[in-house]
Amino acid sequence: KNRLAVTPMSRVSATSEGVPTGNMQTYYEAFALGGFSMIITEGVYTDHAAAQAYPLQPGLVTAAQQQGWKTITERGQQHGAIIIAQLMHARAISQHLSDTLAPSAVQPLGNKMPEYGGGEGAFPLPHAMTAADIAIAKQGFVQSALQAYAAGFNGVELHAANGYLLDQFLTDYTNTRTDQYGGNVVNRVRLINELIDEIRAVAPADFIIGLRLSQGKVN
Repeated sequence: KNRLAVTPMSRVSATSEGVPTGNMQTYYEAFALGGFSMIITEGVYTDHAAAQAYPLQPGLVTAAQQQGWKTITERGQQHGAIIIAQLMHARAISQHLSDTLAPSAVQPLGNKMPEYGGGEGAFPLPHAMTAADIAIAKQGFVQSALQAYAAGFNGVELHAANGYLLDQFLTDYTNTRTDQYGGNVVNRVRLINELIDEIRAVAPADFIIGLRLSQGKVN
């Protein structure tokens, strides 16, 4: 109906269990009431193992989280908006995890952001992900996409920007792997391709799958 879309903006306002709050409901509903035709949520973590970027970040892992988002999608869609969940996996640049993983054991640049409530100083040196680690991350994305569908979202956006996990695989200086996920561009984009294929295989045909890319990184 128009070209106005709300892009993801971290609110740091979920509960400590990652459940969306009433304040978040009011926040997102206001955009739908204001006439935005599409709303993409803040980054939502996809597993409890290593995906969460900071405290008070919402997730799409548990039943309580799913129900919290369902209230938000219902309110937004009542006002005519399409609601998209941005699926995000922090890995090496988690603001609060001390034991992190990444495509390769490469020290992230920059420092943590204290305003996100997770700590300050340098990011820890991550461990290189094994094949099993990659499989767990993939499963988390796919399961969260199914949770998003059950919560009433119109689709998901894979967050492959700003230095987070999928961006870490895309970037040559954070991905020095020598297996099928590293090296040339085809290999570095492989994980994203696999995620899109696996989500598409289990989601309805009209479920939107988007991808966010960027030239810059938050770290």
